[in-house]
Amino acid sequence: MTDIRIIKTKQNIENTFVSLLNETNFTSITVNDICKRALTSRSTFYLHYLDKYDLLAQLFDQQVSLFSTIVEKRFNGLILGQLEETVVQFYDELVTRQPVIQALFKLDGSEYNLKQKFETILYDHWLAYLNEKTDVSYKELTAQIGASIVFDTLNWSFVNGVNHEALSFVEDIRKKILTM
Repeated sequence: MTDIRIIKTKQNIENTFVSLLNETNFTSITVNDICKRALTSRSTFYLHYLDKYDLLAQLFDQQVSLFSTIVEKRFNGLILGQLEETVVQFYDELVTRQPVIQALFKLDGSEYNLKQKFETILYDHWLAYLNEKTDVSYKELTAQIGASIVFDTLNWSFVNGVNHEALSFVEDIRKKILTM
């Protein structure tokens, strides 16, 4: 069983790191900056992370794993015909992670490009869905368009919040694409 203090300490360090990422670029952030703002010692930081790159890698991997799980649930919901609740839950879950996701979206280095990773995950799920469930022409193009719509709607929801009318509009577009 994990000690709750360890979980809280890691969350505090991660939240501090995200705040710093939203204020400045990654290369300017030091472990000292993180520790000072998180009110934790460097030795405590190094108990959990090798350096700021390890912290970034762990945060990145968390978000990719969480996103993959949420996308998988969405596509399973679509397959089961649970359209309305599936779409709303998808955006609700991601909007709660907005500060972390948007901070990581700012990093566009090849190894930690969260935007590109999210788009690839969406594309792969769309393509698998299209290959399995439909007779749509131009499957790769349709998968790219579908992934773009979902990704753009996510970014829009970060700015405007989850709007049921807008999500219905996007769902209508998705249905229209699948009937072409």
